[in-house]
Amino acid sequence: MWIDITHTLSEEIAPWPGDTPFALRYFSTKDENGSANIAEISGSNHIGTHMDAARHVANDGWTMEQVDIQRLIGDATILTFTETTTITRDDLKQCSIEGTIVLIKTRDVSDPTVFPTSITVLTTDAIDYLAELGVHVLGVDVPSVDVLDSETLDNHHRLVQHHMYHIENLCLDEVSTGHYHFIGMPLKIKGADAAYLRAVVAKK
Repeated sequence: MWIDITHTLSEEIAPWPGDTPFALRYFSTKDENGSANIAEISGSNHIGTHMDAARHVANDGWTMEQVDIQRLIGDATILTFTETTTITRDDLKQCSIEGTIVLIKTRDVSDPTVFPTSITVLTTDAIDYLAELGVHVLGVDVPSVDVLDSETLDNHHRLVQHHMYHIENLCLDEVSTGHYHFIGMPLKIKGADAAYLRAVVAKK
């Protein structure tokens, strides 16, 4: 059975402070035009479950239409770290990691309507370790792979250096540590630094 690990986009979801909130508006209705309801959406592309492109931190980085979707389909490992604020190489060495996709669960229950005041993140050395294992995709259940007040975004840059994709704001409430099949499909938006993504897993 496939499990949806995507937050539902809605106007209640908390944006990054200062970003444009998500909004959906019907600008034409069946009652008005006699044919169909038509809506439009607006808001930051870093709201909810999304994937960052290299362009997010590098002016010459790749953008979302250039994503290799083959790398977003495959075997994944979900790891749980709910009792720490920093995940190190040594922490990861204690884990059974299989496949090319690693998803990190840092909280038992997520509330997308409240922006967190602090989050659990990996060290750059931990990211290096995942790259050494051949991991292509890192997913987290928090708004960023860096600490919230980071100005240098070291982990973002390290992931780009390793040619690793990363997904932020996954909803991992209904899954636990283990090995899974994973599918994640971001929107194909030309020139975009990030895009909304639908992600699902199935227990192996």
